[in-house]
Amino acid sequence: MIHILQNSRIYIALSLIVISMVACGPTSEEIAKEKYTRASSLYDQERYNDAMLILDSIANEFSGEIEYVTRAEDLIRKIKISEQERSLAFLDSALSQKNKELEGLMKNFIISKAYGEKEILIHKRQKPENSFGRTYLRAHLDMEGNFYISSRYSGDKYIYHNKIKVYHQDQAVISEEIPYDEFDNRRFEDGGTYWEVVNYKDNADNGIIDFISQNYKLPLKVEFIGKKRYYIVMEKFDKEAIRDGYEISFVLKEITKIKKEIEIAKNQLDRLK
Repeated sequence: MIHILQNSRIYIALSLIVISMVACGPTSEEIAKEKYTRASSLYDQERYNDAMLILDSIANEFSGEIEYVTRAEDLIRKIKISEQERSLAFLDSALSQKNKELEGLMKNFIISKAYGEKEILIHKRQKPENSFGRTYLRAHLDMEGNFYISSRYSGDKYIYHNKIKVYHQDQAVISEEIPYDEFDNRRFEDGGTYWEVVNYKDNADNGIIDFISQNYKLPLKVEFIGKKRYYIVMEKFDKEAIRDGYEISFVLKEITKIKKEIEIAKNQLDRLK
């Protein structure tokens, strides 16, 4: 009986010690405060991702600590603002670099805008007034970097062509067939001259653009394929127009992409502020 009483006293004493230890542990407010202080320090060091992880845990684990949840949310907003400002600075720098790159490439192009249409770039050697009556491949490019080529035939009779082959010796690339639709494949007669224009949009050139760009120094030939066939040797300036337009198209696409990202970042920054 004495042993039982002694054991009971020991058990009670140990229980009181454990309770005392638990009672002396940090409160939820103290933990939330410590986390916020650590996150704030990381914010000052611009370690935003690490700070965000801690701040998110405050909102998730200590929702009852209104003061530190509110402070955490405020600091999260500041981090997002800082991130967007850094992103804008980077994008502005990238845009400036791309514009400088474009400036050097634009020397052989002019900007044209038909009534009600968007701006396009025309190679100086392929201006319509200089290409009247020619049979050739034309480069088409807009300010967003969309690029394609068209085959333009002019002769004393229709050949009804709907695709082309560009070749040199045993190397050749053939476009897709473009059905007659009076839009991307159209033909007309004017004063006894027969015209045919076929557009190879959305990669319908099947790699002809790249082939010309890679081999513009070679004497490339073009076969206009239809009910009849017609052959030309590409002019040097037509090959250069396609090569230059193709190169510029990538820069313009990057500029378009950067401008869209800048717009998104500015909108997000306006909402945060």
